[in-house]
Amino acid sequence: MSRSEKRSLPPGFPNPEHETEKILLDRLRESTTGDDYFRWLLFAVGFYRGMQKNDSAKALLQLFMQSSDNPEQNAQCHLALGQIATDENRLETALNHFSAALELKPEKKTTAYVLLNNIGYCLNGLGRYLEAEQYCRRALEVDCTRSSAYRNLGLSLEGQGQLPAAAWALVEALGVDPADAKARDALKKLIALHPALIVECPWSLEGLMTSAHAGTCAQ
Repeated sequence: MSRSEKRSLPPGFPNPEHETEKILLDRLRESTTGDDYFRWLLFAVGFYRGMQKNDSAKALLQLFMQSSDNPEQNAQCHLALGQIATDENRLETALNHFSAALELKPEKKTTAYVLLNNIGYCLNGLGRYLEAEQYCRRALEVDCTRSSAYRNLGLSLEGQGQLPAAAWALVEALGVDPADAKARDALKKLIALHPALIVECPWSLEGLMTSAHAGTCAQ
């Protein structure tokens, strides 16, 4: 990618309306290396997402990928585009971006975990629970110290009617992070819908009560 290409902005890109926006775009144009440009690009994308200007964020990311041959950076772009699509509840689009990023085989462990877990989340939302389970388990193979993949695994197992296994996964999520309110709410809902779990899996109620106590103490 040539320097002139890196310094360009998408045709019709709106003029800055905010001082921070102007600074970020100036830093983009003034970048002297590809890594420096990409760093400021991600700052600008984060700013636009925070300001609910998703179209501007998407335009910057898509322009970058049109002329980039860096797999790691392109994977980060697809990840950001997938996160934006998730925020907009466009799960099919998000799934396509996360899958495209994963196909680029990012080297960073954290990126691989997030992509696998996010694919599992999207597949759950699309009702494709068996596929979601496979991706959540792959995410846990990458990193079993974070709660979100356990939580999404629990939801995929619940969707398949594997209720004790779902309860186990949600309890595991809370064991990793007692402050995971989404996992606690999912487990609470699961027990409320299937009260027989309290008898079949008494540890599920214990896990719920322990996490609730831990969450209260953390506050």
